[in-house]
Amino acid sequence: MNYRVIRRLYLSVLLVLCLFPSTVIAQMAIGGDLPDMPLESINGGGTSAHALMGNQGGVFVFWSNDCNWTSQYQSRIESLDRARVPVILVNSNDGTVFPKEADSGKRYSVAYVRDRGGRLARALGAERTPHVFVFDSRKQLVYAGGIDDSPADAQIVQSHWLRDVMSQLSSGQSVSVPSTKSFGCRIKLP
Repeated sequence: MNYRVIRRLYLSVLLVLCLFPSTVIAQMAIGGDLPDMPLESINGGGTSAHALMGNQGGVFVFWSNDCNWTSQYQSRIESLDRARVPVILVNSNDGTVFPKEADSGKRYSVAYVRDRGGRLARALGAERTPHVFVFDSRKQLVYAGGIDDSPADAQIVQSHWLRDVMSQLSSGQSVSVPSTKSFGCRIKLP
């Protein structure tokens, strides 16, 4: 191959990498501590990751207003027993570039917060919506991954990962499956 062609190809790849940097970040290791990041309630007002935790833990589900996969999971999330372990939807998407993400028109039966600047998403290593992070009463990560094994169809779910983790936390048991693969839309970090 010609030296000029190789050089042009190299420069083109370099330019693309500079213009579109990767947002892949390492996921927090199981056992990691929940950082106390500031968050904003979708209804207005400030809060923090620690303030949203319950006595037995907390579930942070990274969410999107513009992702078909989160839409398919909405009823499953809202049907979870949140008596002892609260569920918090976290929107880390850039609402200035993606206006649908700034829309707070939808109402949910669970807490819904904005992670302006994507600080919590980066700290936890959240990549997708939905991407679940469950913390125990000591604010240590005990589960990271998906909601269940059937993103497209709730009728054929065989493994209810999140529901099982919440049940295990509520009854003081150890989490049997600490990690699974998340599936969904990429988070659009600022």
